[in-house]
Amino acid sequence: MGRLIKNHWARLIILTAAAYQVGSAIEGFIWPKVFWDFMTKNLNGAVKPIPVLQILNLLLGLLGLAWEWPLKYFAGTLPHRSIEFRLILYPLSALLSMLLYQGTDPAIYYLVGIGVYFWAYSEGEVVCPVPWTLPKRNSLKQPTGWAPSAHTTTNPCQSSHNHLEVESLATGDIEDVPVNKKTSFNGRLNQYFHTSKNISNSSIPDTLSKQQSESEPNNDDVSRSKRRKKAVSTAVLNVPKRITRSRSASSLSSSSPASLVSSPATEPGTPGRARARRQPSSRKSTPASSPVSLLRDTIPSNLTLLLVGVNPGIMTGATGHIYAHPSNLYWKLLHWSGITAIRHPPSDTYRLPELYNIGNTNIVERPTRDASMLSKAEMDAGVPVLEEKVAKQRPEAVCLVGKSIWEAIWRVRKGRAIRKEEFRYGWQDESENMGRTEGWDGAPVFVATTTSGLAAGMSMAEKQAVWNELGKWVNSRREAKKKD
Repeated sequence: MGRLIKNHWARLIILTAAAYQVGSAIEGFIWPKVFWDFMTKNLNGAVKPIPVLQILNLLLGLLGLAWEWPLKYFAGTLPHRSIEFRLILYPLSALLSMLLYQGTDPAIYYLVGIGVYFWAYSEGEVVCPVPWTLPKRNSLKQPTGWAPSAHTTTNPCQSSHNHLEVESLATGDIEDVPVNKKTSFNGRLNQYFHTSKNISNSSIPDTLSKQQSESEPNNDDVSRSKRRKKAVSTAVLNVPKRITRSRSASSLSSSSPASLVSSPATEPGTPGRARARRQPSSRKSTPASSPVSLLRDTIPSNLTLLLVGVNPGIMTGATGHIYAHPSNLYWKLLHWSGITAIRHPPSDTYRLPELYNIGNTNIVERPTRDASMLSKAEMDAGVPVLEEKVAKQRPEAVCLVGKSIWEAIWRVRKGRAIRKEEFRYGWQDESENMGRTEGWDGAPVFVATTTSGLAAGMSMAEKQAVWNELGKWVNSRREAKKKD
């Protein structure tokens, strides 16, 4: 299931409202009436004898349709990509619809759409052109590297959309194709898809031309130029017709750039190619993951609290900032529980030890789209490594951010899975301390809820109650240190 893109949802609601408003305005010409005339007659002059209110509703309804469809001349312009502009104009459309007797229903739709747009704006979403306004795939140009100045298009959404599709074929690092981008770090994208690997897409045609030059006789410079042009066109034409949000990135992760060259068995129209397209892909057997992570542990000695996550997400691995995805609740729960004084952005990852004497690490270092893509064996293999980190740095307490981490530790220690009645959130028995060594009893273990936005097993109130318990302990330790 893909992530909910709120501005797309709001767009569909506003389209409905605008269409409804146009119909209401037309009906208002036939039967002019103000909705509020049961309270006051002062507004009746706005509908007859001159149909001012009907005309304004008609114009704003048509504007809404042209804006959100969008009309050719609106697509990609600054007002079309601006949520702020919508939050200014659509309340006026809702007000004018509300005054017209036939327009009360579109007014309600407008209010709902405004609310969803405000939700999208508060989470830092930006509006990109809808898919049919993007250039065709076979017209994509190979960029020389990921830098905004390398693209000549005036639309940054189209630029990054084109670049991502070509580069993801070469690297296999696809998280979600950004038909609309979800942003983070105070509304800035931070180029999280491209910071972990600075790979030039020009390597695709270079590799292709190299293979073809090995298989064909090297006659002269003209023939080499022709082969190179053929390789470039082959790479562009082999870009998939459509990459959807639900498509697993792992289906391309094992393919090298050279595999994009069409072989005789997979030429268009042949049975081999048809069979390749029909093969189902398993998300669990070929997880969407990245072998490279920029995230580093923050575990200085004698921490008050060491927080242990399952593994980095794709965005976290690419940025090097913990819990970087905007839907993750980690930074909110830290603040709500009183562990941090403010809600920090993910870019403050490496400031937490000096600000609050708390650190972070993970039981598995390999980034994946979500933790369910990790095997039990991979989780279990990280347990002794985690024990060694705790024994070496000796934090006062260890917080496991997610039930699955404690389940892995239990399997390794007990040789079996934890039973339902044996599991509990919060502080564990003293006998379960981590990192126990000679002369040190180890760090007490606190099991907290997962902060992933994908986990829906517990309500927000239940999660916050667990984290509040941890927050009380952290604050009590701070008070004790101040007195000492």
